[in-house]
Amino acid sequence: MNCYSGNRFQDILEDEGLHEANKSLQSVKDLALEETFMSWEEISHVITKFETLSTLSASTNQLSSLPPTSLSPLTSTLTSLNLEFNDFTAISQLGSLTTLTALRQLHLKGNNISAIRPAGSDDPPPIFSTTLQYLDVSYNQVSSWAFVDELPICFPGLVSLRFAHNPIYEEPDPELSLNSKNYTEEAYMFTIGRLANLKTLNFGTISTADRQDAEMFYLAHIGKHLATVPETQEAEVLKFHKRYAELCKTYGTPAVNRKKQVNPAFLEARLVSIQFVFHPEGHDVIQRATKIPKSFDIYAVKGIAGKLFGVKPLSLRLIWETGEWDPVAGFDDEVDDSSGDEEELPTVAENKVAGAGDASQTGERVGKWVKREVELSAGPRQLGFCVDGSEAKIRVEIR
Repeated sequence: MNCYSGNRFQDILEDEGLHEANKSLQSVKDLALEETFMSWEEISHVITKFETLSTLSASTNQLSSLPPTSLSPLTSTLTSLNLEFNDFTAISQLGSLTTLTALRQLHLKGNNISAIRPAGSDDPPPIFSTTLQYLDVSYNQVSSWAFVDELPICFPGLVSLRFAHNPIYEEPDPELSLNSKNYTEEAYMFTIGRLANLKTLNFGTISTADRQDAEMFYLAHIGKHLATVPETQEAEVLKFHKRYAELCKTYGTPAVNRKKQVNPAFLEARLVSIQFVFHPEGHDVIQRATKIPKSFDIYAVKGIAGKLFGVKPLSLRLIWETGEWDPVAGFDDEVDDSSGDEEELPTVAENKVAGAGDASQTGERVGKWVKREVELSAGPRQLGFCVDGSEAKIRVEIR
């Protein structure tokens, strides 16, 4: 790499020596102009003399915007651009880069980026070339999921993202204000759930199981968010979850359990609405709904399930699907904390999950998170002490 970092060039735009430099610089592929404090106009004037340039590093130059300049002939040769540790606050300030049709990697680590467009702007978001696959916006000031939702619009070819060390990681679901301590893990899941085409996040490969877990986890949280508002306000909530309809089509609509204030003296307060789901071998799934008094023990609940499906009660297993998720031990938010491109990303091995937790809980798939399911063992314990709330979904299995 040809490195001119740290220099203090003067009167670059008037330098006549650059006008005849094209031939002597035509073999240069990589160039560093870091800490030169050159303006973008000056940088553009210099780099267009390197007609086959593929990699440019212009970090730490106090750049806050990139005014439109002619970058010909680099529009078809520049593949990697490093603008780390500058002063950008919005992606739209880099809109002039949309003319770079060969750009594959854009490094924006350590800026002050918090939005796609400045506050109050009605301008459409910039749309970069579909060749741009890797974006690094780590160590910025992103605190809203609206930023993540617009990334596929700005970067339609994006498959690899570095997003760690943003304020959103401190409380990843501010709309819901969940009392969770797994902020980093939740941010990882929400990012994958919101970006359908992402294959690598924070240097870790996203496996099929990771994506399924993340999308189901995100969908469950949308259900919880909907449960916090009246039914008439659902449309307002769903504006913040652009993939809701798509995820419902894949995984089914999440349960929305709005808490009802019921007089404890009423019979309704003493009942649990149970949705039994039975998977008989070689037959379609059968569902039955009923209401069972909280005072009934699990023996009685098994008897009711057996009668509903025409099987012997003692041959059944009852699995309460709580709708909650638990992180698997050993999960890290970022494999590595050094800069790199998508060709050098290490692969993250999948965590094998089998019976995570105690013997009464089961996991469905391999991944970094696991759905919490509790087996209701036959015994004299009352139903009201085994499940939470006034509604429950119970899977019925044959032993």
